Amino acid sequence: MPDLTPLPPNVTLTPLTPREALAFFRGKVGTEVTFHADQLWQAEHNIARTVSRLTDAQLIDAIYVLLDAAIAEGLSVRDFARAIKPRLQQAGWWGKSEVINPATGEILRTTFDASRLRLIYDVNVRQAHAAGRWARIERNAATHPYILYRTMRDERVRLSHKRWDGVCLPVGDPWWQTHYPPNGWRCRCRAYAISQREFDALRAAGEIKTDTPRGATIQYLNKTTGEVQEVPAGIDPGWAYNPGQAAA
Repeated sequence: MPDLTPLPPNVTLTPLTPREALAFFRGKVGTEVTFHADQLWQAEHNIARTVSRLTDAQLIDAIYVLLDAAIAEGLSVRDFARAIKPRLQQAGWWGKSEVINPATGEILRTTFDASRLRLIYDVNVRQAHAAGRWARIERNAATHPYILYRTMRDERVRLSHKRWDGVCLPVGDPWWQTHYPPNGWRCRCRAYAISQREFDALRAAGEIKTDTPRGATIQYLNKTTGEVQEVPAGIDPGWAYNPGQAAA
């Protein structure tokens, strides 16, 4: 591996602020106390801050302040957890807790631990960056008219998402309304724009799929509304939407 050329002593590199991702995240204008993951459905998450079964609105806001720093300044998941854990402990939320849904009288259990904090961080930061990428995709559609779906291509990729690896469709294809990643809890898939020349090279190499995948749907009972909803197979309920399109 060649040696890297050192920077001149008077030059420093500063990461660029992800403006689009930050604008999306700061568009969440209200704080909602929720008791089930489907209480805010799909794009409703674009406008409300919530942490399911956390009934302390001040703590929810504190979590979102730190998530804002994660997006704007690159605050790591470790630093996020280290900063919010004492607040949760002091308020009696660390570990297992029981809460009562005032609308139903239902007693619900929740847990705040290291795994839960990683999930909160992962969901919010990935969604924000996905929305930011979509804003750039639409802005550059004239020069980069196709979107390529990519998984992480490792043993952790779920089989349903593995089938979508290499799907490459025009920016305006309706498939991206439901399948633009992330497509579920802890989904690491990404989609990004490519130019006509890149599209032609990938197609010539047989590395892309240009037919819109036609998948089955599953029926999902929404615990909040009681409705039975059709959800694309392979996408976790509540994730079949494009956060960037919905924000726009």
